[in-house]
Amino acid sequence: MNDLFEKVRTEINIADVLERYGTRIDRSGKGLCPFHNDSTPSLSIDKSTNRFKCFACGESGSSIDFVAKLKGMEPLDAAKEIADSFGIRYEEAEQKSKKQTIKEYLRECIANVGKTDYFQRRGLSAATIKKYCLGYDTWRKSVVIPYSSKLEYYQSRGTVEKTFFKPKTEDAGVEPVFNTEALSGKSKCPVFVVESPICALSIMQCGGVAVATCGTGGWRKVAEAAEKSKIQGGLILCFDNDEPGRTASKSMAAELFEHNIKYIAYNVAGECKDPNELLMKSAQQLEANVKAAKLEMRKRYATDKDSFDAYDLVNETLAPITWIVENLLPTGLAMLCAPSKYGKSWMVLQLCLAAAEGNSFLNFKTVKCECLYYALEDGKIRLQDRLKKMLRNKTAPRGIHFVIKADTLETGLLDKITEELRTFPNIKLVIVDTLQKVRGKMSKDETLYGNEYREMAAVKDFADKNKICVLFVHHLRKMADEGDVFNMISGSTALMGAADTILIISKKKRNDQNATFSVTGRDIQQSDLVIAFNQADYKWEVEGTAEEIAERREREEYENNVYVKTIKELVRRNPVGGWSGSAADLMKAVYDITGQQVADSASSVGRQITKFDYKLHCDDIEHKASRSASRAHTFKRIDRSIPYCRQSSLYDNDDE
Repeated sequence: MNDLFEKVRTEINIADVLERYGTRIDRSGKGLCPFHNDSTPSLSIDKSTNRFKCFACGESGSSIDFVAKLKGMEPLDAAKEIADSFGIRYEEAEQKSKKQTIKEYLRECIANVGKTDYFQRRGLSAATIKKYCLGYDTWRKSVVIPYSSKLEYYQSRGTVEKTFFKPKTEDAGVEPVFNTEALSGKSKCPVFVVESPICALSIMQCGGVAVATCGTGGWRKVAEAAEKSKIQGGLILCFDNDEPGRTASKSMAAELFEHNIKYIAYNVAGECKDPNELLMKSAQQLEANVKAAKLEMRKRYATDKDSFDAYDLVNETLAPITWIVENLLPTGLAMLCAPSKYGKSWMVLQLCLAAAEGNSFLNFKTVKCECLYYALEDGKIRLQDRLKKMLRNKTAPRGIHFVIKADTLETGLLDKITEELRTFPNIKLVIVDTLQKVRGKMSKDETLYGNEYREMAAVKDFADKNKICVLFVHHLRKMADEGDVFNMISGSTALMGAADTILIISKKKRNDQNATFSVTGRDIQQSDLVIAFNQADYKWEVEGTAEEIAERREREEYENNVYVKTIKELVRRNPVGGWSGSAADLMKAVYDITGQQVADSASSVGRQITKFDYKLHCDDIEHKASRSASRAHTFKRIDRSIPYCRQSSLYDNDDE
């Protein structure tokens, strides 16, 4: 059985209805229109469609529209009155869903949307009008905006008197949020929150997703819906630029903050009152503002998985690198590697003592902090013994926390460290000695590289999140690599790839007194230090950089060379003309001056002296080799008062 509207429209002749309500229809289907001062018949009926139209004032519609307009009634009430007047039973139709009645009304309004240009004047495109099922009520002369594609609720606005109308609660239920589907939580796009549906439509036409509170008080419904759906993209608050709008924005922001819902407040309308006003003024500007608001939301809640712009990065104010040991050990994932029994544990204990007291470590400044040291290869007796040796009767500092047993990375190590950080929030350095003690099991289909990178990546994320340094003590392989000491790390290349900082202790021979401390990392410059373990103080000490040590050795070799000593003495004894002689003469002079016998060939003597030519020059001694066998080598004091270009001419004069 058709619903009430359909029964009235199809079962009752429109001419009978019009005559029942005082409008007589002649044989040609015409009559005087009651909606204006009509002196000649302007109203006409169409028997095929059962509709009327006045060609003078433009009123048109069905018999229900005629009665509703004439008596100022709602269409449903008009339909009931007509049915009662003509004895039509409509109990079954009245029992049908009220929403279905609203749906029929909205469909008729949608069909009539072409009879108004209101939406176009408000800046909405034909595509927007069609997409969001906008309509026009010809009887009320009002535009109609459905709240969703389900056509279950709507609001209308008069185009002449600008009055608003919404369906009764008993007919359509409690008023929902306009476009409430946007708050479902499925989408990761931010949702704009505005006051009116037409403002929401304006933003959606410009590339955004929007809901309307339909009055400043409706923000609570939006907040509740967002909390219930656990909305992912967050909300952009764009209330009107007036005092009620600003008050609603502040109230909603406080509510969202309390429930940990992502949001920003953004003035999308610019200098206009609301987004629709800006749309009418400049659609391009509203589109740009919508885009800017989405970018601002993205920046505010960006994660490491989101891209960012180079321009923004260069101009962004970022927190500086957080150091445990300045220019040596930043926060993040670090590894200290060395062969077994090289003194790694002594070094990390020394590091803990330095950090806890704020003292220097290997001549680098530390940032004072508490330390958590997993000494998994030691017991309390050994730890106590080492501390006493290093402290030399001084009081142990507060802030070094020891653990001698631990879970693996697979069974809860990071969870346990989290508990320690909650208990001791000043811990910034966590040392695990050794890595192998906390490694998890490799899965059946996993490679060594995949296993190690997965474990280390998890630790790095943990360290970065908590802004701490996690330092693993690890071993080097026995096979040396003179080209790159970092290739000697035991395991796959995943360990070095995942770590932020790598520290390595190496020696050419195990019993060498000095060791090379090689450092590389993402935030530090690669360098090599020569260090030595002080057996008296039980501490590692810096001897210098590798370059400084090499230079020192070269200088010692130069100063202790018997030929250099002899040459310097010969020049001292012959300050004016210098000394000249053959290689054999020079070897004899070596014996006379130093008492040391040398048994080199003439060519060997020449090679040794040539090797030191530059250093001799720096000591103000110039050497010239000659083809003359008797005067193969000449050494003179350089007179710095004479330009260098004239120095060679002095030798030339001597050869003549």
